[in-house]
Amino acid sequence: MPLEKFNPDNIWPAPGYNHVVKAGNTIYIAGQVGRKPDGTLAGPDIESQTKQVFENLSAALQSVGATFKDLAKVTVYLTDRGDTPGFMAIKEKYITSDLPVQTVAIVGLGSPDFKVEVEVIAVLP
Repeated sequence: MPLEKFNPDNIWPAPGYNHVVKAGNTIYIAGQVGRKPDGTLAGPDIESQTKQVFENLSAALQSVGATFKDLAKVTVYLTDRGDTPGFMAIKEKYITSDLPVQTVAIVGLGSPDFKVEVEVIAVLP
C-alpha cells in the first residue's frame, strides 16, 4: 500500500517533514505545537498553545476525512508537569467521547517557547 504524505494548507509549513502520513486507513499526524498557520506562537501560556495544538490537529484530521472520534492514540509532551491541568482542560473540549489511549511525558521540546506538543494516530473506519 502506498503512503500518502502531505502538509495541509491551514497548518504552519513543516520544515523538513510532513504533518500527515496516511497508510491505508491509518493516519499518523506529526507532533503539533502552538504555532498558528502564519508561524507565530499562539501565546506564552499552556492554554493558548494547547488550543492551537488542537486546532492544528483538527485541520490535519479533516484533511483526510477524520475527526477526533477516530483517534486511537495520543502522545502528549509537556515541558512542565504543573501545566497538566491547563492542558487537560483544553483537551477535554476537543476530545469528548470515544477516548483514545494516551501517554504523557515531561520533556524538553524543540524551542524553549513551546510548552506542549501532541502527536496522534487515527484509524478511519
